[in-house]
Amino acid sequence: MALAKTHQVLWVDPPVPLIGPAAQGRPSIFPGFKVDPIGEGLVRLRVLVPPKFTKPLVRPVASLLLHRAIRRIVDTQPTRPLATILMSPRETFPHGMPGRKVLHVTDDWAAGAELMGLQREKIEGILRANLKRADIVTVVSPHLIGILPRLGTSADPVVLPNGCHVPAGVEPVDETVERTTVGLIGQLNERLDMDLLERLADTGLPIDVIGPRRERNPETTRRLDHFLAAPNVTWTDEIPESDLWGRSLAMAVGITPYADTEFNRASFPLKTLDYLAAGLPVVSTNLPAVRWIGSPLINVGHSAQEFVDLVKRAQSAPLHASERGERQALARRHSWDARAAEMLRLLTASTVKP
Repeated sequence: MALAKTHQVLWVDPPVPLIGPAAQGRPSIFPGFKVDPIGEGLVRLRVLVPPKFTKPLVRPVASLLLHRAIRRIVDTQPTRPLATILMSPRETFPHGMPGRKVLHVTDDWAAGAELMGLQREKIEGILRANLKRADIVTVVSPHLIGILPRLGTSADPVVLPNGCHVPAGVEPVDETVERTTVGLIGQLNERLDMDLLERLADTGLPIDVIGPRRERNPETTRRLDHFLAAPNVTWTDEIPESDLWGRSLAMAVGITPYADTEFNRASFPLKTLDYLAAGLPVVSTNLPAVRWIGSPLINVGHSAQEFVDLVKRAQSAPLHASERGERQALARRHSWDARAAEMLRLLTASTVKP
């Protein structure tokens, strides 16, 4: 959406199977794809593929249909594409596309293969192929830079993290309102430090959890059930972004309680920046992404006890307008608009591989 403010953007959805639960609203069999306007400068392409398209024998057919549809849409445009930005662990660059090829690595896809229900060996093979073809490689966290060279990239990866949206014209802080809730926003799965969450629940602090459950491990399911059932924990499933903004403004502190895993060390949690965009104090576990931001406005718990102590301190402190403004100013420096500007700078400064 940020890129679409200055350039036409074609967003390509994952393939849509002909039958099955994911086939709702699928494109018609002819021409086999559908283009929908999403917003100013932004359109979405959905491509129809055979069922079970993730299976080895069907996957090449699905990729062929997907790439053919992309080229057909691009061929109808009056201008030459500036770039193809690939952000998927499953897909490869379409052949025959003009412009620069950008591989944007959003996570340690190999380490997170099981979490996403994918095969690690297959994901590593696709990643190696894409690294060889990419003109530009961007990664969302500095930790990924140390991982990609082992997979054969010749390009120097550039850190281009996730961003956030900071709405304009937010109502000023009402300093007479008492805010006591500890907020946790985002998907609930194996990435969370369950020991830490259970310890936090034991303090009796009111905790507002907002986000869908996406766990795969039965043990994680058991522990999430226990945590969410605590009397001081309120859980709301996924809600519209407009409602989420209002809920976040009522919180006292936002938390990023990620476990110390290979996958998390390579990630760049959106929730941390979203809390700052709402002007909230933030308490996070010690992630490379937090160290990369390098701001004292993000409180880092290096141990479980320190994390809980920081949350208690932030939860009991009044939220002043000046402090909220500082946090939102930091968020603006890491906004999606700032990330889009950096991407465009890379595109205009780089050369295409022969």
